[in-house]
Amino acid sequence: MAVGYDNASWFYEKLSKLVFGQAQIRAQEYFLSQISSDAHILIIGGGTGQILESLTKVHPSGLSIAYVEISPKMMALSRKRNTGKNIVEYYTEDISQISFNQKFEVIITAFVFDNFTDENVAKLLPQVSRWCKPHCIWLDTDFQLTGARWQKLMLYSMYTFFRTIGAVNVNQLPDVQNVFDVCNYQLTDEKEFYGRFIYSRVYKRSF
Repeated sequence: MAVGYDNASWFYEKLSKLVFGQAQIRAQEYFLSQISSDAHILIIGGGTGQILESLTKVHPSGLSIAYVEISPKMMALSRKRNTGKNIVEYYTEDISQISFNQKFEVIITAFVFDNFTDENVAKLLPQVSRWCKPHCIWLDTDFQLTGARWQKLMLYSMYTFFRTIGAVNVNQLPDVQNVFDVCNYQLTDEKEFYGRFIYSRVYKRSF
């Protein structure tokens, strides 16, 4: 799993906007309108917490959010975000080490699985699925390779840089779609951004 982004916390958002403009934010926000106003939400790997403000724009109140981020410095930034009147519980832990007694209608992972190996994704999805209510939705946003050479070069550069500063310990994208298929999630909607290099997807449990 991800080593953690403490070393990148102070420049992560500026770098994202420099390279991708608003594409990463727009991708994360694209399907938030599908979330009900009283939903119980689990956010895994929230990063700097931009997703919290994006959710608050859609629902200023009524949400109950469990927010998980392994990096203490990223979590410190997240706690400063505007969350309106929504209820947020913060967990500075590895998601694989947490056990929730509640269940959620919505799971959100944004640029999380690119830090994982196939093996770790295959372990995480069944674990998280135990906390999903029937018919819950999973909003996943991340990078993908669609065959363009520039995508491969950019992804290689990204992994090289973040490995150098100790943020990641992987060098390729996992086959996330396959794991969702194996775990009986149906892809119900999808939108691509930044020359198809970034996707946002909606999955629903089919059991």
